Amino acid sequence: LATVFTGCGANQVTVEIRGGDGQLVRLDANDVEYKFNRLVDAGTFTFPQPESKIDLGSGSYVVNVSAGDYLETKTLQLEAPPVSGVADYKVVFDIPGGSNAGFERAGTILYASTKKNARNWDLFTIKADGSDLKQLTDTREFEQHPSWSADGKKILFTRGDVMTNIDIYTMDADGTNVTRLTQHPERDQRGAFSPDGQTVAFVSQRDGDVAIWLIDADGANPRKLVKGREPSFSPDGRRVAFTSSAFHDNDEIYLIDLDGSNQVRLTDNRRKFDWFASWAPKGDRLAYNSEAYGGQELMVMRANGEAKTRISIAEKTYEQETVWSPDGKGLAYAGKMDGDDYDIYIVGTNGFDLDDLNTPRLPPVNLTDNDDRDDMSPSW
Repeated sequence: LATVFTGCGANQVTVEIRGGDGQLVRLDANDVEYKFNRLVDAGTFTFPQPESKIDLGSGSYVVNVSAGDYLETKTLQLEAPPVSGVADYKVVFDIPGGSNAGFERAGTILYASTKKNARNWDLFTIKADGSDLKQLTDTREFEQHPSWSADGKKILFTRGDVMTNIDIYTMDADGTNVTRLTQHPERDQRGAFSPDGQTVAFVSQRDGDVAIWLIDADGANPRKLVKGREPSFSPDGRRVAFTSSAFHDNDEIYLIDLDGSNQVRLTDNRRKFDWFASWAPKGDRLAYNSEAYGGQELMVMRANGEAKTRISIAEKTYEQETVWSPDGKGLAYAGKMDGDDYDIYIVGTNGFDLDDLNTPRLPPVNLTDNDDRDDMSPSW
């Protein structure tokens, strides 16, 4: 006769968040308790029964906190539960004062817009506070995918007809002095200036691959960088973040140096797409869009791929083409909330909660709010 004795003890995880400037913060403890990713007040949170992993709650558990320009991750290593009693594993997040004071609605957002019943994309600007809407282009061709230079004096954009060809152009911030940079039978699109304004990255199939190419700011010296799309320069100008499905048969986020070396994969979501990586002004974080949780949602992570945190808990909405506010505490994106049209929204890096709530928490601001237009591709 064999008698098996099992312990009655348990593990628990305690998360303490200090600071936060009296504002809500994003606590992502989904790894500890399924679907616990919420906007919360700073304080102490106890998770009495961590999700089972290796042995009744033992193993590694990751907790992330996003608040303004703060993003931190902590990993707890839990042992097997004790024979009796409770083993408490505690982690503390100290949010520096001022980090979560709210993003500043300053500066100008550039975007592309078209009427829904008669497609003709043009470029517009609007102040981040919603004032001073201006139309910059008005042609029979499509102008799309605009992007500011770092000094705000120049705009990169594409011009062309979807049935013929698309090339990269520049113009001054007021829409004057239009100059063509590329001229190729294959489409050139989604250009981005380097921080010093000397180099342009863009997407082209000019050699058969969907790839990122580099040219000098005057259009000279084209050279292929890597198979991929949606390039975004790091603030120091040394690296490019990009999306590619060329290496693992799935859209993932990568980094690469400008000479084509040191390629690093940051996301790994089999059969789930990750797109539109965008660098925070300090170069410490990336924002991107992901299908990892079933919707098309906003994500932030550290520049090394750690602390991946979903910040829009809203599976029935659409968020894409994310860009940062100048202070690194907010984001602008093209999204759908209540209808079939895309508008430009802005939201803090804490994100918003919508699912399973009667009233959204920290809902984004609809900056353009057009019922008869699609507004896409913001650049702040």
